[in-house]
Amino acid sequence: MKRHENIKRTCAWTAILVLSLAVQSSFGQQNFKRLGKSGFTFLKLAPSARAAAMGDAFTAVATDASALFWNPAGMTHIQRFAYGFTYGKWIVDSRLTTVAGAYKFGRFAAGLSAISFSPQEFEETTISAPGGTGRVVSGGDIALGAALAVQFTDKLSFGCKVHWIEETIDHDKTSGFTVDFSTFYRTGFRDMVLAMAMKNFGPEQKYLYENFKMPLIFNISSAINVVGRSGSPMQFLVTGESSFATDFRDRYHLGGEVWIMDMLALRGGYKFYYDLEDYSLGMGIKLTLAGKPFTFDVAYTNVLEYFEAPLKFTIGGEL
Repeated sequence: MKRHENIKRTCAWTAILVLSLAVQSSFGQQNFKRLGKSGFTFLKLAPSARAAAMGDAFTAVATDASALFWNPAGMTHIQRFAYGFTYGKWIVDSRLTTVAGAYKFGRFAAGLSAISFSPQEFEETTISAPGGTGRVVSGGDIALGAALAVQFTDKLSFGCKVHWIEETIDHDKTSGFTVDFSTFYRTGFRDMVLAMAMKNFGPEQKYLYENFKMPLIFNISSAINVVGRSGSPMQFLVTGESSFATDFRDRYHLGGEVWIMDMLALRGGYKFYYDLEDYSLGMGIKLTLAGKPFTFDVAYTNVLEYFEAPLKFTIGGEL
């Protein structure tokens, strides 16, 4: 038994070393920004308050309804049925709303999700009427998703998600689809998780006369309990994540979460190599209502001084 435990620990630390070397090697490469190379960029906004508070370092943490957005493979770790609803403000008075539900049956789990992004309306201006024509211009984005996950063993899960997306700018529309693939692996050492997700994989789309790519992102993430375990009177979870996108340079996320009596959570995070965001803070409350868990989370993200700091609120639970 002791030898078996040592082997598991050796495998876990080997995986950590490999991940660390991969991240470090990327720092040694020439960094450059590939701006303006993709569309539907609202898909990169954090769709849950808990994730936003932890600096978007969430691919190895998502095991509730929000897993549909971060890592579909994590759906296999819900008990039966999980749900979540998020409302958030973004810069320039725009709004982000998400809803998700996931159901587990045997070794499988399936879920549905929706994202709505609404920018602020504005008055049309032209060369002949620079002060405004009186006509209001509006737009928005919507994404509908369906996901399926399978638990191969008690440690390893795989997930897949399909997104249908539509963007409206005034009278013009464009639509497309993307596919997400992800893995979720529990090492067995201090609740440590290794996870990977490739999100927004899809064909090029066209808006009016211009072609654009999907905002493809590849995330590698790890999370570990430094103090306590899940459900302990005191739990301190640390998570890190690398994010490689087709329309920007490599980025890195770091987050932490402290649970007190499995009821109150205090969270913090930091994003590296972002032009707009840096640190984030948040908290969460977990209650039991009618014998079922219920959560409420709030997140604050610091942005440049020219914009109002975004706030996100999420309610969720299991039935």
